[in-house]
Amino acid sequence: MMNRIKNKVINIDISSNHYRLERLDDRKYYELWKNSLAIADDYGFYIDFYLYLRDRAESLNLAQIYVTLEKLCGESGKFFDDWKGSFSFPFFLEVSKAGHEFDYLLNIYDHRGSVNFGIRKQLQPHDSYDARVIHQPFPEEFSRQDINEFITYFYGYLQGYFEEIKSSYSQFFFKRIDSNCILFGYKDGNFFEEHYDDHEEYTRSLK
Repeated sequence: MMNRIKNKVINIDISSNHYRLERLDDRKYYELWKNSLAIADDYGFYIDFYLYLRDRAESLNLAQIYVTLEKLCGESGKFFDDWKGSFSFPFFLEVSKAGHEFDYLLNIYDHRGSVNFGIRKQLQPHDSYDARVIHQPFPEEFSRQDINEFITYFYGYLQGYFEEIKSSYSQFFFKRIDSNCILFGYKDGNFFEEHYDDHEEYTRSLK
């Protein structure tokens, strides 16, 4: 497996597949989003993967994920529900598989305290798919196994990148997820993530 970054472009090789990610601003992402298909999330995979990371004490909290993505590819976009989330990092994703190239979108965002990897297939002029329907992965292009392997690898990449930058980070910040009473950020050398059961306590902490 290899990767490199240049001008907010990330190239990744996993097995025989090549992935090229290019960071998009919100305007360009929305233009492409309008001409794309939503690919169904594998929530069972998410649950198993995050439980595995937690049991091994290898999870990155929201503050660590956010800072890593920001340092890696620039500030967050605003293409997210600001009641249920706090950041969004959209990419154009080119999948090269078996000598063919396929265009996708990837959006890394938080939702109610969890980090999601939203995948969408870019429509081509000859396609006749119903864009109103959430589709299962297309095996010949970007299969479920491919997607899960890609998420696993990319998360590991974020872990490694965070280890490189954490000792030099020093900027105070905090973000909020009002739907689930979550605060996260950086203060006094600590990347924190706090969950509150009581909304009044959450409100006091914000003040």
